[in-house]
Amino acid sequence: MRTQHRGLTLNNLVNLLIVFSVIVTLVVCAIVGYNSDKQSLIASTLEFNRSNAEKLAQMTNDLLTSAKKTLTESADYISQQDLMDAQATLNYIKRSTNMFNSLFVVSEEGVVLLSSPESLGVVNKTLTSEAAKQALALKKPLISEPYIAITGRFIVLVSVPIFDQSGDYTGFLAGSIYLHESNILESVLGTHTNTDSGSYVYVVSNKGELLYHPDKTRIGDIVMENPAVQQVVGGHIGTKVVTNTVGEKMNAGYAPVPEASWGIVSQTPASTVTVSARNLVWNICLYSVPLILLLIALAFVLIRYISRPLYKLAHFAENLNESNQAMPFPKTQSWYYEAKQLQKAMTRAISMMQEQIHTLATEAQKDTLTGLNNRRTMDKVLQSWIDSNTSFCYMILDIDHFKCVNDTYGHPMGDEVLRFLAQKMLELTSYDDDVVCCRYGGEEFVILVPNMNLDGSYLLAEHIRTTIEQAVSPIGKPITVSIGVASIDDSQGELEVMMQTADDALYRSKQSGRNKVSIG
Repeated sequence: MRTQHRGLTLNNLVNLLIVFSVIVTLVVCAIVGYNSDKQSLIASTLEFNRSNAEKLAQMTNDLLTSAKKTLTESADYISQQDLMDAQATLNYIKRSTNMFNSLFVVSEEGVVLLSSPESLGVVNKTLTSEAAKQALALKKPLISEPYIAITGRFIVLVSVPIFDQSGDYTGFLAGSIYLHESNILESVLGTHTNTDSGSYVYVVSNKGELLYHPDKTRIGDIVMENPAVQQVVGGHIGTKVVTNTVGEKMNAGYAPVPEASWGIVSQTPASTVTVSARNLVWNICLYSVPLILLLIALAFVLIRYISRPLYKLAHFAENLNESNQAMPFPKTQSWYYEAKQLQKAMTRAISMMQEQIHTLATEAQKDTLTGLNNRRTMDKVLQSWIDSNTSFCYMILDIDHFKCVNDTYGHPMGDEVLRFLAQKMLELTSYDDDVVCCRYGGEEFVILVPNMNLDGSYLLAEHIRTTIEQAVSPIGKPITVSIGVASIDDSQGELEVMMQTADDALYRSKQSGRNKVSIG
């Protein structure tokens, strides 16, 4: 009688182990890849929104400057005309430019003399708004805060004074932007709303009041509690991950409009980045499945071939006591040799998996362009030093006029400049293994120096600045950097305050002529 098999055969066991190893490797690689891609996409989205906000802020600033200039030139012309000719001029300006929804001339007593369109019904009415009073009192070009006009519309007023040929003040010429209706802001910014990704742009006044928003019902709302709005109305350029009024996380970039003290925020839903990262990893997995299945099939055949001699030995042992006749010993190699080789093969497979995981983990901690530590590693180091009460200084460096390098020499040469600066940072801080050099984002870099006071950090920053200033960069001439320095001691142990202090110091270096070191 033939006994039944008990337990798994070596062939099945090894096949199961291979399948398990492949699945674990795939899952681990997918998780690491997902997290890495997600962080990379977040950083890219934030940088894109910052750049987009800067570009739109510049466009809006130029637009307002042009509007003031147009009004100023028109005011000089109107001051030399009688009312009938001035009305014709006003109508011509209204027809020839789309900057304003309406135009009007106001006397020095605040009475509306002319309007375009003439159907507004405001002629001979006295303006009592704060914007009109301010324009009459200051007698200079002015962009008002948003307010409800005499026509009942929510507007922003752009005004310039009118002086007669003797130089006497006679009133002002003003153009109004109807914020709840089609206007120049909508024409300029409306095309930057992406319904597919959910990205959009909005404009706030210096008091946090919405001047433009894709959802017109939101115009006039106060959104000062938004951290990005708080930064941009303070004149700062940057990025933040914020939560909007409906509780949705957004990756926001922001930039100010100096001409009107407005701020522009460009933002993308964080969920879009998550979905993109998930889809990317999912597509990689889908493309990998056929190859993985092929490799598994080949492995099954190979393992069957390798395990067959051992199976013959097991079969021989199983039937040995049941046979009354002598059974020939199966022709096979030593079982120990096969087991040894199998063990080596599995050891190599696991080692390769660990190396892959280690490689992916390392890549997740490094900036791929410069080889410096990335933002994630920087945050870990900072938190570790905070937890261990380690005193340190924080230097933030920004390449001066880096945009000109990209525009003049191209982005590949710009990348070479970034790598050049990174190498210089490593060389100049190699005296201390505890110093950490990081790429913060774009052309900004951070150096973390433990156990050093502000005076020492200032000297180190000056040494770095002057060395870079004197070195020949990949573009064939020196580049310069602006540096902001702060100490955790100066911020009473508050990390965000210390980082903001360094950012403010960097901003002062930029504002005071660049190629400087400032201490926060």
